[in-house]
Amino acid sequence: MPAIETAAPERPATEPASLRRFYAFKLTTETSFTGAIWILYLQHRGFSLTQIGLAEAAFHLAPVLLEIPSGSFADLVGRRWSLAIGSLLIALSTALMFVAPSLPLMMLALFLNGASYSFRSGADQAFLYDSLGERQSGFAGILGKLMGASYVIAGATIWIGAALSDISYTWPFALAVGAGLAGVWLAVGLREAPVDGEHDTPRQTPRQHLGEAARILRGKPIVGMMLAFSGPFWAAGTVAFLYLQAAFADRGLSNSVIGLVIGGALLLNAVGASLAGRFDGRGGFSRQLMALAFLTGAGITGLAAGPVGVAIFAYLFANLASGLLEPLLFAWFNRQVPSAQRATLLSIESWTFSMTMIVVFPLGGWLAESAGWGVLFLVCGGAKIALALAIAVGIRLRGRETMPGASWRRDT
Repeated sequence: MPAIETAAPERPATEPASLRRFYAFKLTTETSFTGAIWILYLQHRGFSLTQIGLAEAAFHLAPVLLEIPSGSFADLVGRRWSLAIGSLLIALSTALMFVAPSLPLMMLALFLNGASYSFRSGADQAFLYDSLGERQSGFAGILGKLMGASYVIAGATIWIGAALSDISYTWPFALAVGAGLAGVWLAVGLREAPVDGEHDTPRQTPRQHLGEAARILRGKPIVGMMLAFSGPFWAAGTVAFLYLQAAFADRGLSNSVIGLVIGGALLLNAVGASLAGRFDGRGGFSRQLMALAFLTGAGITGLAAGPVGVAIFAYLFANLASGLLEPLLFAWFNRQVPSAQRATLLSIESWTFSMTMIVVFPLGGWLAESAGWGVLFLVCGGAKIALALAIAVGIRLRGRETMPGASWRRDT
């Protein structure tokens, strides 16, 4: 089998004004006024953890159904239109979540919110990577800084939303709706860089486009392996971090304190992400992946600690390692795929994440109610460590077959 290829040839960047508008879009849509309190809000409305787990499963059903089709939509129709639809769905889903009187309508609200992620995931990275032109070699550093800024914005708005929720839940939900509508306006005004070969070949049908994406994956077995690893790995951490809201509330922390802790964790995410450019290409990506994945899992297991101070420290530690890993991983993915199929192939990573979440999030709620928070966090952290070990073995075995020499160390 052939070795993993390097990035596609660099092309002229899009206009600087459009890049600045994209950065504004990204920061606006990364606000998270309800991020620390939506589970608490649903509990306040009388929903049980099991029902909340079912609602979250509905959230992840949307990417399972829409992730790859929305990626193809972004590649074939336009990334800006995909981003605009995703932003509009943020506003609609948040408004419905606030007023939904029953579990079916709450599940619909979470489904629409999941659809908003489907239309944005893949399309945002594809837009940025193709817009950088000659600066594509520095994508990891640029993405890391953008993620860092996004985490700072998310952390600040999480705390603001949590503090406002102590006054009224209306405020954070209204601000979230406004951010979604602002994102629509910003996305529609974006200008996209041309996609490789779009003027030289006839426009593909969706079926042809998906067939070409499948052919690319068959020629890149390590990319497929990493896609299979990435979704469950992030899902294990997401389950722990989402249920952490309720776990900290059970330990006596107020909404505003919970928001402060989660906002602080996102600031450490930002620190890690902003440092990613300094580590990109140094020491071999496979070693970086294994080390950071293991550290993230170890931090999550620490959430099971009895003293709340120790649990908070473990949570912050896990977020620092996760923040550093995320841009390194997505920079690697972007290097391996051509621009014409970029959003589609990146959507597969989100699809595997959502497929996992549909199953494990309701199970997480059941496990917490039946066995306690400590058991849930030990299982989530242990799953991350096990996945890190599994991918290490898979990389070693597959690397011996297909990746002799230094190609894995540099390109991956």
